[in-house]
Amino acid sequence: MEMESGLYKEMDIHRTSCINNSKISPNVYHNTKLLLTLYNKVLWRINQSLDVVREDCLYSTQKHLDELINSLVDVDLYLSKTRFESRLQSIEESRSIINLVDKALIMLKSHPDNGERYYSLLYKAYISPYKYSEEEMLEYLCVSRSTYFREKKRAIRLLGTILWGFLIPKLAKELKQVYVLEY
Repeated sequence: MEMESGLYKEMDIHRTSCINNSKISPNVYHNTKLLLTLYNKVLWRINQSLDVVREDCLYSTQKHLDELINSLVDVDLYLSKTRFESRLQSIEESRSIINLVDKALIMLKSHPDNGERYYSLLYKAYISPYKYSEEEMLEYLCVSRSTYFREKKRAIRLLGTILWGFLIPKLAKELKQVYVLEY
């Protein structure tokens, strides 16, 4: 709990700089908005890729993907191992990005300053399978159009700070430690 409050103190410093447009790369906002925009397309791609892998497995091996994974020794006999590994690796990388965005959204939701509101705004605007129209968002939030866009921008900036300022550096540090341990 103490670590969590320390994180919020750090986030508050970054949030203030995000809202005041200082000390933040313009790429953070742009990249975060791009990730949000692509979120559902990436989920769709993951599902489609899994379907293709399932169909390839069934066609080539007459086994379902689950059965094939349980007996990976059979992969060499029926499928190109590198092609199979490449497809699974691509799916895993895409899933990792989605998980990172999901984790950042959960952190955003628990943020003490408008976290729930910002989460709800971003979820309804980008993540939900049902895309809310601008009019529906204005009605839902009970705000003017200019206030909606201002809050949306703040929400994206705060999410970007969480993502690029905390989660990704933490992940990079963990990966670096694993790399050092392996070699």
